[in-house]
Amino acid sequence: MHDSPSPSSGQQAVPAAADPAATAVPRVSVMRSIVRNHRRSIPWIMATSAFVEAVDMLVPILVGIIIDVGIVRGSLAITLLGAAGIFVMRLISTWVWTLMFTASQRARLFERHRLRVAVTGAVLDPRSRPIERPAGEVLSIATSDADKASDIMDMLPWAFPASAVVVGSGVWLAVLDPWLGVATLVGIAVMVLVIRVISPVLSARYDAQQSRAADAAATATDLVHGLRVLQGLGVQSRARTQYRRRSRIALDAALVNARYSGVSSGLTTLVTAAMMAAVVIIAAQRTVAGDMTIGTLIAVVGVARSNMGMLQGLSGIPIWWASMSTSADRVRRLLADLGRTVDDPALTIGHLATARDERGEARPGERRAGTGGLHLRGVGAGSLQGLDMEVPDGRVIALACADARDADAVVEAVSGRAEHTGVHLGDTEVTSSTRFATRADLLVEPHVVDLFDGTVREQLATRAPASDPTDGSDDSWADAALHAAGADDLLRILPEGYDTRILDRGANLSGGQRQRIALARAVASDAPVLVLQDPTTAVDAVTEQHIAEALVAARRVPDRATLLVTRAPALLREADEVLYVRGGRITARADHQDLMDRDDYREMVRR
Repeated sequence: MHDSPSPSSGQQAVPAAADPAATAVPRVSVMRSIVRNHRRSIPWIMATSAFVEAVDMLVPILVGIIIDVGIVRGSLAITLLGAAGIFVMRLISTWVWTLMFTASQRARLFERHRLRVAVTGAVLDPRSRPIERPAGEVLSIATSDADKASDIMDMLPWAFPASAVVVGSGVWLAVLDPWLGVATLVGIAVMVLVIRVISPVLSARYDAQQSRAADAAATATDLVHGLRVLQGLGVQSRARTQYRRRSRIALDAALVNARYSGVSSGLTTLVTAAMMAAVVIIAAQRTVAGDMTIGTLIAVVGVARSNMGMLQGLSGIPIWWASMSTSADRVRRLLADLGRTVDDPALTIGHLATARDERGEARPGERRAGTGGLHLRGVGAGSLQGLDMEVPDGRVIALACADARDADAVVEAVSGRAEHTGVHLGDTEVTSSTRFATRADLLVEPHVVDLFDGTVREQLATRAPASDPTDGSDDSWADAALHAAGADDLLRILPEGYDTRILDRGANLSGGQRQRIALARAVASDAPVLVLQDPTTAVDAVTEQHIAEALVAARRVPDRATLLVTRAPALLREADEVLYVRGGRITARADHQDLMDRDDYREMVRR
């Protein structure tokens, strides 16, 4: 998911004990983190919820008392006072429920927001470990799973108070008649047993379903991003078939879950119905025998009916819990793969809301000073064999690699992915633990072009210094960047100029247009050290020559160092010096014209 230090993201440094990519990740439960965040509000939310549920259970009991004391005995005053009391109690209960529901939903929605932000922040943070997960799966976890995990704040305020009230009503029934209590408590015991047996099965099924859904989402994302290619190849039908197959697998997993959920709901409905029938029959027999009053019978039937409704609601807990716990664990595993935890201080909403992109200035409006150049000393990363080279300030150096693996290894080393690479910005070594702090001074633009949804101006302003006006009032900085990238003509081609909207990944541009806008974005950053890998592979020879001349002219300034990792003849010809790498080592260094006398170099360039 991560390439080199990206121009698209960059928060200010956060005080941390160590680089998350280089330390062991503790196992931090997402659901426990959610509960801990609201440990002060949960007790009173649950207390108010218990009050509301208790009032619901108490109403039929009070109705029974009013019937016996008021209606049966002919006391209109008691009947009216009792009815008024129930009305007031219901009114208070409704008000308390409103407070409780508002607080619990606010906490739930906040946790949705927090988890989505934390996952997105971890994915964008260059200090996170690189992961090999499809973009669609990451998107599914950052949205759907993050939302479902937060439902714990919807379940907690109701499940435990409702359970306590159900047990309390069973005790009341047992006091009235032991057999009523036995019937109720047996029903509760059977319900708990059903929940205990079904929950693990549903959790496993939901995990499988979420994985299948993520696979389908990943396939859909890939197909959408490659739509132009698929249309060009004329294989839309084949792509539809592939997605239909993945989607069908996800559907089958969802149907299996639905069957298990249906069995669970059916069993709990059967248990609660049997319990209610037993309670009503026993109470009716006691009333006929004269052991219970009419009011008590009505109260018992009302309590049994409320119990049935609550137990049916509680029966959904296995399905609810399976969905929440599975989603929470998927969020935890993704964060762990990234080397982060849900409680990481650098991923809190407070930090991410105030973090600032590092645009390169020591102070707002002040141009970033040079670093003293880029230096590689005995770099042995990947296929490299002790590579030594200097890219001093004021110079444009080209690195021509006979083997593409050497070029990739240089870019990887300069990006700081490996420890102790021997790569230095001035006197500062670039490693996985320091690359976050060096992003303001170093920009590595890899060969793969990534553009984002937004206007042309927004693309170029991704990492432009904050002193550059990006509101359209003065586009001279953007004009200079486009000129250096040989993309002046784009303003004539694109219908709305700088305000033309670019789709995600530049889907509405040609390959050459995407590459030139990405190059212009890199130039607009005015980074003290700029590393470009094959920036002109998608353009024709004439455009490439124009880019080479304009790019080198723009970057050949006293406090800027530029490294071009390329085989393009035009770029090699314009560079101040060409370093020829073969077998992981520099075997020659001179200007392009002199190196063309070497057969192996000439053959490489003409390939």
